[in-house]
Amino acid sequence: MKKTIAFLAALVMMASALAGCAGTAASGSASGSASASASASASASEPAHEPGLFIDNTKVENPGPILTIEGEEIPLDQYRFYYLRTLASVGGAENVIAMAGDQTEEVYTNLRDSATHSLKLSKVYRDFAAEKGVTVGDELLTELDNSIKQAKESLGEEEFKKSLEAQYFSSEEEYRAFMQDILLQQQVLIDVYGEDILNNVKENYVHVQHILIPFETEQAASESTSGSESTAADHGAELAKAEEVLEKAKNGDDFAALMTEYSQDPGQPEEGYTFTKGYMVQEFEDASYALKEGEISDIVETSYGYHIIKRLPIDEENIKENLLQYVDSNMDTVLSADLQPKLDALDVQYGEYYDKIAPDTLY
Repeated sequence: MKKTIAFLAALVMMASALAGCAGTAASGSASGSASASASASASASEPAHEPGLFIDNTKVENPGPILTIEGEEIPLDQYRFYYLRTLASVGGAENVIAMAGDQTEEVYTNLRDSATHSLKLSKVYRDFAAEKGVTVGDELLTELDNSIKQAKESLGEEEFKKSLEAQYFSSEEEYRAFMQDILLQQQVLIDVYGEDILNNVKENYVHVQHILIPFETEQAASESTSGSESTAADHGAELAKAEEVLEKAKNGDDFAALMTEYSQDPGQPEEGYTFTKGYMVQEFEDASYALKEGEISDIVETSYGYHIIKRLPIDEENIKENLLQYVDSNMDTVLSADLQPKLDALDVQYGEYYDKIAPDTLY
């Protein structure tokens, strides 16, 4: 993934939040996207310290806004959420402190800047949504309310509160506001960039179905993975089966029916895989991109076994129904053109304690 501007970081956080807290996400063939869960504590560890900012081991009471963005004050609780999520993404406080070495100040500055960037990006998305007339529909807001209600009923009020605290939220209201921001970002991507996402998929993705005849032994797969070339003698039975199936496919037998009868890839959706470069093992990727639409490959060997691949047209309706799954690094250029100038133009003022925030001062 390109390391330009972290527009897609919001999507990573979005996926984490939706998987571990509430809301729903579409599922399809490009990449895994989790659905709603009752628990908000799946991906974060419990705080090991009283929440707050500590200078010289003394808690700072009423520290005031940590920063302001376009006059909007960001209190400690709100900044703390973004900072501690950023810290957790790089291994947590102990790991960062141990690894920083003689670059401590640079590392700590980068952590603060990363959290600040996330807050700035949320502000830009809100303003951009208002500019474009994008709002979160009542149906989604009701769904969010219902998911919170269900979580409370499932966990109980006290456990629900603890689960939010484990995700660094200071209150249910803060959690709700964050989720509404995420839903708004999603809606911006769908309403404003839907056509760009679809065009990106049409230009850079392939849609395939395949029949997998797997290798029988784990040892054989291990040898193939390590770079050793398998021979027909190593996997004679599997190769013979693959050749039999290939002949049927080339002779016009229905490919979907052959998949049902012979393929042993339990993870393949009925419609197959829609993917871009870098997502599949190299041999599978190369063979898929080399095919024309409607064409069937010869036998392709990977560490998983023998594959027979058929390339299909991109299913535009499926893409439209699952747009958020196809927002990838190729979209950075499009997003950057619109959002980077707005980020650069933001007026940011830093509070008295901003430079004091570090892995060993903010809990």
